[in-house]
Amino acid sequence: MTGTEIETLLRYGAIDKARKHLKRLAIPARMKLLQECIPTVNATTGSLKFFKDNFSVEIGALMISEQDLDKAVSIYRTAKLYK
Repeated sequence: MTGTEIETLLRYGAIDKARKHLKRLAIPARMKLLQECIPTVNATTGSLKFFKDNFSVEIGALMISEQDLDKAVSIYRTAKLYK
C-alpha cells in the first residue's frame, strides 16, 4: 500500500482498514509509509484527526528527524520508552 492509497481510504471513510494496515507494519516500514503520507496529513480535517489520534508520535519523530528514517525509528523507540 502507498501513501496515496492510505489517503484514498481515509477520504472514503475506511479509517479502520487504513489504521489496521499501518499498525500491522514493523516500525521501519510504518515510518516509510507515513513519510509518504506527510503531504496529505493536513489535507482534510478527517485525515488530520486520523493521524493525530493514531500516529502522532510517529509523525513527530519523522518531523524531528527531518524525515531521516533511521533517526525517526530511533526517536520513536526512545519516545515509546517514556510514554
